[in-house]
Amino acid sequence: MNCGWISWDRAARRSGPPSPGPDRVAPPHGRPGYGATPMRQLWPEPVADADPVELYASDHRPAGDRPWVLANMIASVDGAATDLTGRSGGLGGPADKRVFAAIRGVADVVMAGAGTVTAEDYGPSRPSEAVRRARLARGQAAVPRIAVVSAALSISPDQRLFREASPDARPVVLTVEAADPERRRALAEVAEVHSAGETRVDWPRALAVLRDRLGARVVLCEGGPTTIAGLVAAGLLDEMCLTVAPTLQTGAAPRVSDGPAPPAARAMALARVLTEDGYLFLRYVARDAGTGGGS
Repeated sequence: MNCGWISWDRAARRSGPPSPGPDRVAPPHGRPGYGATPMRQLWPEPVADADPVELYASDHRPAGDRPWVLANMIASVDGAATDLTGRSGGLGGPADKRVFAAIRGVADVVMAGAGTVTAEDYGPSRPSEAVRRARLARGQAAVPRIAVVSAALSISPDQRLFREASPDARPVVLTVEAADPERRRALAEVAEVHSAGETRVDWPRALAVLRDRLGARVVLCEGGPTTIAGLVAAGLLDEMCLTVAPTLQTGAAPRVSDGPAPPAARAMALARVLTEDGYLFLRYVARDAGTGGGS
């Protein structure tokens, strides 16, 4: 996954009422200059007219004994993950939508917490025909699968994600052995339900399920902050794509990652900087990614 402007089934960081279709963009904020400048790459070398679809698709994400895990989030200049109304959707705009779609296009599985899926009224992924063709050419499925993380199985089987899913891309629910049996049976009617822990979600086990059951090589996490924090604490986040929105929010807004501190900070290297309409699109990669560190 902006307040109805950005769809493609936004994550919690792109909150707002659901739009009628997956690829709609309405006028954002009334700010002058939106869409007036092309996307530029600032780092590692200047590129005057950068294509985010080509850039994110060409990034090296080495295969290992688990899927490569990346996250995509947004924050204001002063670090707020939501706007003044408590929603992060107001932070985004059309340029952010382009990057969001490009990042989704590289994932085998899009993973999000149940709270995010419910708040955003997730639907099935609907990439453009060009993205579908590119995915097939890379040996991926035409459409990424959606995985919902819920130890309590608090998500309703009537959620739009389940109602509108195609038979060849059923959603996946990652839960725990101790989950309520009746809720598990109800969700099993509309999704693939797999256990990834006894009483709490075990993140290495969750990734193993996505690898073994779905053949996932690249997993994109779209939040929420608690889910991101779990991956960080487990040392499993290989790549962070962070959009910096050109606004100041202050207040008590959350961070993009909200949870207990990990045993040690994981060093990240700046891999790319894009910009458009005052937004910065940062791609960081863990310095030990692909070497066995953090796994």
